[in-house]
Amino acid sequence: MIYRFRVTFEDYDEVYREIDIKSSQSFEDFHSVILSSVGFEDNCGASFFISDDMWRKGDEIALTPPIENTDKRSRQKVAAPKYIMSKCKMAALIDDPHQKFIYIQDPASPWVFMVELIKIVPDDAKVKYPKCSKSVGTAPKKGKVPLVAPDILDDLEEIDEKDDHIDDEAYVHAPEEIDLTELNEEGEPVAEIEKEEEGLDEEIEEEENEFGGFGDGIDSFDED
Repeated sequence: MIYRFRVTFEDYDEVYREIDIKSSQSFEDFHSVILSSVGFEDNCGASFFISDDMWRKGDEIALTPPIENTDKRSRQKVAAPKYIMSKCKMAALIDDPHQKFIYIQDPASPWVFMVELIKIVPDDAKVKYPKCSKSVGTAPKKGKVPLVAPDILDDLEEIDEKDDHIDDEAYVHAPEEIDLTELNEEGEPVAEIEKEEEGLDEEIEEEENEFGGFGDGIDSFDED
């Protein structure tokens, strides 16, 4: 007896594979053919979870048993999976003509697949099982982060350019800062008054220099 499952990426409904597997084969065989059908390497952890019609996870079927926690300071215990893939035959956990499983590959950076039994067909002695009998859509590349849509990027660039333009204008037209830390009795900035007085002193000094030369001429004329 052959089980035909439809395996769909959780976030890519348009991409799916149909997998044929013998009822006597193991979940480890199923795990390997799924990864092969989407082009993923079999070098990470993985688990199946028995699911109900609402895609809620039930008992786990793990690829390998969990590593025993030897840290005595930790009081939290990790529940051991109920089943191990290599020791569990497909027929042992299928009691519904539309049996569902959730398959999670690489728990550290998980890819989630929805697995549903869609048909039971006779065994073909000429066919080697398990096999991918149907492939629809291109599987996403593992490890790739989806890109932001180009139109969204354009909008973000326009916003940045507007903000830069506003900042430039504010910088060019910003009024000069006045030091208000020191004020005279009339409430006027001392620094500004000192600057004005300094300018007046320079003008007076220039005028004195001019008239000083003329005065020297007058003194010499009186002596004569």
